[in-house]
Amino acid sequence: MQSTDMAVVISSSQNEIAEMAERGLDITSHRRRMVEEDLDENFKNPANPLRIAFVCAMWTTGFDVPSCSTIYLDKPMRNHSLMQTISRANRVFPEKNNGVIVAYVDVFRDLQKALALYAVTGGIGKGAIDTGVLPIEEKAVLVDELRDAVDDAVSYCSNRGVLLGALTGLQGFEFVQAAGDAVEQLIVNDEEKAAFLDHAKLVDRLFKAILPDPSASEFGPMRGVLVHLSRTIADFSPRVDVSPVLRRVEQLLDDSVAAKAYVIHEDRAPYQIDLNDVDWQALEQT
Repeated sequence: MQSTDMAVVISSSQNEIAEMAERGLDITSHRRRMVEEDLDENFKNPANPLRIAFVCAMWTTGFDVPSCSTIYLDKPMRNHSLMQTISRANRVFPEKNNGVIVAYVDVFRDLQKALALYAVTGGIGKGAIDTGVLPIEEKAVLVDELRDAVDDAVSYCSNRGVLLGALTGLQGFEFVQAAGDAVEQLIVNDEEKAAFLDHAKLVDRLFKAILPDPSASEFGPMRGVLVHLSRTIADFSPRVDVSPVLRRVEQLLDDSVAAKAYVIHEDRAPYQIDLNDVDWQALEQT
């Protein structure tokens, strides 16, 4: 977390400095950042260290951050505001399995009403929803998905002579040697290798999705083994040499901007036409 930045983003009011001071708070430094820095664009940029924002009455309508994965709610929300907030954490982004809503107040009791107003999920008529259909689920469902994914990965490897459970109990040189043997059995061909990498990627993605849930500790050792094996296999994959293509591109760029001497051609005798030879009547008919 040393590379993670945090910021306060709240709407301004006329006497905010005095009002905050009465509560023992100093908003001056936060307001300075809001004025001098482009906080919204920094937060949208997944490469920027600004990853945590404390927001009040800001960044609501039209604020889109696909990389945002977790939203904490500490006030009641209803109708359109509730729907919009929940959907903001559920945007598609690479390596993002799902969004997480952590509510310190019971906002989900109003979710069914909000869905009836703003969602169409296959019921009868506009705004109708299917009974029991919600765009959110308890985190326990995600934990069950992770458990199934781990079981599938263990079964896949076991069918190929690799016992992942045994690897979790090894350390040091014994682990390195056993992991190397396992890799050899998992990369017998490209299809086998790709299938294993898919299993490992799914487990890793679901594991990250349930964090910081305490149940993650149950899957930590197995996930660690799968990640180690997948990274080792990735290191074995042949690297594509693109240097010839890069050199060709550089040559094309050089040719496109190269300064060439202007060529002055020798004077040539002008082409002369004798007007007496022109058929003027034929020209008039055309």
